[in-house]
Amino acid sequence: MTRKLVSVLSILIVTMALSDIELLGVASAQEPQYPSKPIKLVLHAAAGDAMDITYRPLCKATEKILGQPIMVVNTPGAGGTRALSAILKEKPDGYTLATIAVGSIIATRTEKLGYTVVDDFTPVIQIQGHPMPFSVKRDAAWKTWQDFIKYAREHKGEAKVAVWGAKSLGWLVLQRIAKKENVSFIYVPLSGTGEATSSVLGGHVDATMHGGATMYSKPGGELKMLMVFSDQRLKDLPDVPTAREIYGSLSMGIVGGTSGIVAPKGLPGSLAEKIYDAIKKATEDPEYQKMVERMNVTVSLKNPEEYKKSIKGLDEEIKEAL
Repeated sequence: MTRKLVSVLSILIVTMALSDIELLGVASAQEPQYPSKPIKLVLHAAAGDAMDITYRPLCKATEKILGQPIMVVNTPGAGGTRALSAILKEKPDGYTLATIAVGSIIATRTEKLGYTVVDDFTPVIQIQGHPMPFSVKRDAAWKTWQDFIKYAREHKGEAKVAVWGAKSLGWLVLQRIAKKENVSFIYVPLSGTGEATSSVLGGHVDATMHGGATMYSKPGGELKMLMVFSDQRLKDLPDVPTAREIYGSLSMGIVGGTSGIVAPKGLPGSLAEKIYDAIKKATEDPEYQKMVERMNVTVSLKNPEEYKKSIKGLDEEIKEAL
């Protein structure tokens, strides 16, 4: 091989190497560190609900950690499936997320949607436990849960209860109780606490099971709580019995519900863990803790893998119950 040919080959090799380095630089520029732009969280609850009131300060705290704004978009209705449908076909890149509750899992099993939570989304983090109140108007004749059951038994098909979505967790657990007590309820699906509370105060329904009603059931509020679906009595309402005290471990939901965040299917595990770590740290924020206490919500964290197992277990229970 001549000296001239060797020189030409050397130049070609160096040029190719420089090109590769340049291409790597371009690729790196095209794949910036996450997050490099605002994140959208589709919230399945209405403005003013317990979910809305607690998740907004949590998002604010998470923004400080991730360094990007989180846009909260309220998309209530259809048992939480409107929020899920909004992100179903989005790119799994961590920039579009949605909240879910147990009712969301139920709805994807009771409606013909073409998708389910367990099969078509990536669990990111379970965040909260949600006690469910059973509240009536403050001046209603019913003083206790037993009073209401007696009324429902004597007035078959007349007791109207506002529930979150037509096939929500509240609906499912109340169905079990109705069967046990040999009573029947009329279920009125309403999308938010404000709407449900107004309906109770206006006499359109007799009771509500919306989580945010806890706030209106405290001393001096417009509502009165007869029973709470929770693992223990509420600190602000120590005289209100829990459903577990009255019925034992009747079914899922007897101790309330849970909520968390999912992403479109295919979100890389590293991204799920990064979002989980940021939100976990954000739950320590004083403003978030203040709202959690105000709404009688509990912090109940599960990482992506734990949340995935939990959703799968709930899905199996729901299929069996239905």
